[in-house]
Amino acid sequence: MKKRVGIPRALLYYKFEAMWKTFFEELGAEVIISPETTKTIKDLAVRYAPDEDCYSTKLYFGHAIYLKDKVDYFFIPRFGSDHEVNVGCPKFIGLAQVLDSLFPDFPEIIMPYYSQAKANHGKRRLLRIIFEIGFKFTYNPLKILKAGFRAFEAQRKYEEQLHISEQQLEKWINSQIFLNEKPNLEKRNKPLKLALVSHPYVLNDSLSNLDIRENLSQKGVDIITSQQMPRSTIEDQMEKLDFNMYFSYEREILGTIMYFLENNTIDGILQLAVFSCGPDSIVLELASRYSRRQPETPLLQLVIDELSSEVGFSTRIEAFIDMIDRRN
Repeated sequence: MKKRVGIPRALLYYKFEAMWKTFFEELGAEVIISPETTKTIKDLAVRYAPDEDCYSTKLYFGHAIYLKDKVDYFFIPRFGSDHEVNVGCPKFIGLAQVLDSLFPDFPEIIMPYYSQAKANHGKRRLLRIIFEIGFKFTYNPLKILKAGFRAFEAQRKYEEQLHISEQQLEKWINSQIFLNEKPNLEKRNKPLKLALVSHPYVLNDSLSNLDIRENLSQKGVDIITSQQMPRSTIEDQMEKLDFNMYFSYEREILGTIMYFLENNTIDGILQLAVFSCGPDSIVLELASRYSRRQPETPLLQLVIDELSSEVGFSTRIEAFIDMIDRRN
């Protein structure tokens, strides 16, 4: 009988899904991923997560609790960074240990620690992690090594498909291609073009973002997300700062906003931030300041939490789009 590995569909899942799923399946395990966030999962999150945690971390609690009786292991890596300087949020490092201490009835949590920036980890550390995890599922070292190689290859292909090139960006700006679902154009001659910027675990969780992608599509809006932006474009924008924005996701968010404010090639920017997220609060302020300097492209900033109302959310978006229409 296959051992069952549970992966909560939240936070870093939306960055490393391809790698993790491939690795455990190649080892012969059954990978069980929690469903997309539902009201039940949200209720579990609000009930059991610490009040001080950001909304996205609370949802992670809900996903983990939903899975706990369905798996033999949890895979919750303590991931710091895969860059020599830039880092992820500290919650990624501590979350597994917090869950382990708060819920002693949880199955065993596989929680490897990797941080290139803070702990100077490299390929040797990755190899050690691969074998330490692999021997829980098989005693065949070649099978473990093969699983690791295939996992990294799956991640490479996933990122290759996700991140567009600078040429594709130009084509999207010039309305030659769609990067996401084709918008509803029944009430428009041509779509509005908006950049939707946030963390991947907000952009891809319809309950967390209050179904904003469908909402925009139905209003005739063609979007590009910060997750899709060319990496070279983001890095070029970060070079213009007189300090290093060392939070990885915030680089992605701020770089996207800076690019479209500077180039004024789209109709607007919509930024979603998570309540009580420290790095988000920094980027909200920075983006707001850059927007005041370059106001030609309007910026709407929305903060979401477990109390956010879909009606109120939709009303603000509709007002933003109406304002853009009047400007146009």
